[in-house]
Amino acid sequence: MQRNTTLAGLSLTLRAIALGALLLAAQNASAFEAEPEADTPAVCDDIDDAPTDAFGFTDGSGIADLGRGSLGLTLDGNAGVREGRSLSRSGTLQGSYGLLPCLEVSVSAFGGTTRSMIARERLKDRSFGGSLEAKYRLLSHRDHGFGLSLGVETGLERNDDRAIGQFSSYNTAFEVLADRILIPGTLYGAVNVSHNLIWNGPTPYQRSSTTAIGASLAWQVRDGVYLSGEIRHLRQQNSAGFGNHAGHATFVGPGIYWQATDELAISLAYNVQVAGHERGLDRPLDLTNFSRHLVQLDIGWSF
Repeated sequence: MQRNTTLAGLSLTLRAIALGALLLAAQNASAFEAEPEADTPAVCDDIDDAPTDAFGFTDGSGIADLGRGSLGLTLDGNAGVREGRSLSRSGTLQGSYGLLPCLEVSVSAFGGTTRSMIARERLKDRSFGGSLEAKYRLLSHRDHGFGLSLGVETGLERNDDRAIGQFSSYNTAFEVLADRILIPGTLYGAVNVSHNLIWNGPTPYQRSSTTAIGASLAWQVRDGVYLSGEIRHLRQQNSAGFGNHAGHATFVGPGIYWQATDELAISLAYNVQVAGHERGLDRPLDLTNFSRHLVQLDIGWSF
């Protein structure tokens, strides 16, 4: 009888210990679930970034967030040559997506036409092609005081020229995009540096390159509306590197950006060549390697 009583007491004790352990485990689990997650720095997501297209032809350092994307239509026009007249029009459709943290990839397709009258000779050129671009954001405003992204783009273009026939062009461009908040919510600045390598047919392919340095200020005049002013310096080389200089040009111009809705944005920029020089000619401006007037209209839809 005493043995049975002892076993019954031991059984009750074990049950009490087990019940207490379960209650303690449940309490710890609830406390763990209620504890907020650690604030992990997000290098690529700055809520105080100015829109990438708010700087005109110059770009900001912002990229698409992970799992988000955008579609963009860019319409370009340029005009102005040394002797005669020329008008080029082109359109680019681009899709971008945040594939990995801090990494944005873009695919684009483009086409355009150029009509010229040079030395009383009518010229016409049609082109189409595509490109692949990747941008990686290294630094953010929150953690470093300014934004910094690196980009690389490679593309193929097919040309149909009335004078010399059909030929292909290949290019690879490298760019550095930086921006900084000068006055929070009001004034932003951006600087771009790029070098574009070009292999141009018909065979044998000729090598050339274009180096560009640009700086822009964007002022938010009201929520979602930015006015910008920029200056850009472009240099043309008849080589893949920085030698064999062919000419240079400096452009200035204004721009406007409008965030129409949370998803839709529209921007317009204009540049005019104000200084330049073409190698071998003692004349102002370079209207052989570059145009006099540049216009760009961007329509972007984010999702």
